[in-house]
Amino acid sequence: MDDDAVPFPDHLTIRVTHTDDPVSAVAGLEAWESRGRYPNLLMMPPVFGALERTPEGAWRILGFHNTTPQTARDDLGHTFRCWANSEPGGRWEAPWDITDEERAAYTAAYERLEWEKLDELTVAGRQYRIFRAEQVLRGGPDGVEPPRPTDPDPAPVGQGHRAPSRVDGYVIDPAAAVTLVDGIVRLDLMSLVPTGRFITEEVRADARLASAQYPNVLVLPVHCAVAEQRDGRWGPMTGACETPQAARDSLAAYLREFAPMLNPGLDEEELAAYAEAADRLDASRANTVEAAGRRFQLVRVEPVVRLGPDGPELPRASDLDPDPPIRVQEERERAAGWVPEDDEED
Repeated sequence: MDDDAVPFPDHLTIRVTHTDDPVSAVAGLEAWESRGRYPNLLMMPPVFGALERTPEGAWRILGFHNTTPQTARDDLGHTFRCWANSEPGGRWEAPWDITDEERAAYTAAYERLEWEKLDELTVAGRQYRIFRAEQVLRGGPDGVEPPRPTDPDPAPVGQGHRAPSRVDGYVIDPAAAVTLVDGIVRLDLMSLVPTGRFITEEVRADARLASAQYPNVLVLPVHCAVAEQRDGRWGPMTGACETPQAARDSLAAYLREFAPMLNPGLDEEELAAYAEAADRLDASRANTVEAAGRRFQLVRVEPVVRLGPDGPELPRASDLDPDPPIRVQEERERAAGWVPEDDEED
């Protein structure tokens, strides 16, 4: 055997290790059982975020859960603006002792992002990029998979939005070792291609190209969404929520406040049914609830990032990205007469 064989590059490798951690063991057992109980892989629209390259060559998440590439660029520009104008001890203090030269570089960077659609840029020697992640759900004869018992859910009722983010600051490192079950799950996800009658050939072609250019995958910390059953099929009702409780809180707020506003024809009995369902959801911390003939469920969402030799996948040409950068949009609105000239300074 040749001991000097060249090792596989990180983006083509899944490193498997053994762990004696009992929590990881239970989570692995749940994942394996879920793979059999919910064998079908379903896909929601992708989400986008921003990354910073670490000195070790991995990528750290700066922001996530954006619905379009442009909103991710806007968030990255906002981060740069905060760093450029940060003060020691302030709310938006830069995460290092920023110099005046670096402040100028980040000022120039956020000004560029206000005019240009940039998915990759280098600022003061640091690399940044916009990335995409598929949102994968698992389905089977029992329906769509709900949150698992081992999924973190630390916040009390009504405080789901206050739980610390598990994805901000997360390091995307394809070289990190995973358990055997996690490795098998990653293999399952490698060939993902969107299907369905509303999926265009352009979207499918982009997905097949991405499978070749970014052959490896990594699953980020899971999040949740709320789905509603209509005509025997489950459809998304909310976007990503960091934790199951954040999703329950969003659903309870809908039942109490937004359903009555969006459905002015509801009678007193139906309004009472919505309010009672919200109270029941708060009391039980359940994953399903019914109200006035409607059925809602929390669903478990796995964000899947594709990895290639240059790092995580960038936005695709077929991704929905309708909005221009903010300054371009302002110019268009002003040219159309939508923004009074007196408001230019504001």
